[in-house]
Amino acid sequence: MKSLNLYYYLIAGIFLFGLVFYNWLKQKDYKKILLRFNEKDILLKTFGVKYFGKESEKGKPLNSEGFMILSKEGLFYIGSFDKREVFIPKGKIFSIAITDHHKGELLERECLAFYFEDENGEIDRAAFSIPHPEIWVQGIKENLVLDNFFSIRREFLSEENLY
Repeated sequence: MKSLNLYYYLIAGIFLFGLVFYNWLKQKDYKKILLRFNEKDILLKTFGVKYFGKESEKGKPLNSEGFMILSKEGLFYIGSFDKREVFIPKGKIFSIAITDHHKGELLERECLAFYFEDENGEIDRAAFSIPHPEIWVQGIKENLVLDNFFSIRREFLSEENLY
């Protein structure tokens, strides 16, 4: 009986350590963001964002998890473990697609795909799974879009295969 209680304490201790470590990791990432951006310029922020890569990058979709902010200057993502960074400046997003695929492959969940102009002046597509996407779409539409031709649409491969 004593060994069973010890087992429960060990499991509880591992769980608590995991929670503390996750919280520490989030705070560390947020402090890095604050070094780059003024806190009053940050409009939205969230953890738990999955980044699947840019269409222009070769290979399969990525599986990077990290932190995203919407600032007055643009949309910024930084990976928690792989340190990938993506910045889409204000006025460069042309449309947002709600989709289930990226780079021709089905993803495990729906995500937002941003069509934007990259630093070379070419159109690229980056896909993210973001918690509460409707809030992010509204925030991007209100703060980063400069023209009236902005569109939000659905792109689903799985629906095409139903018939």
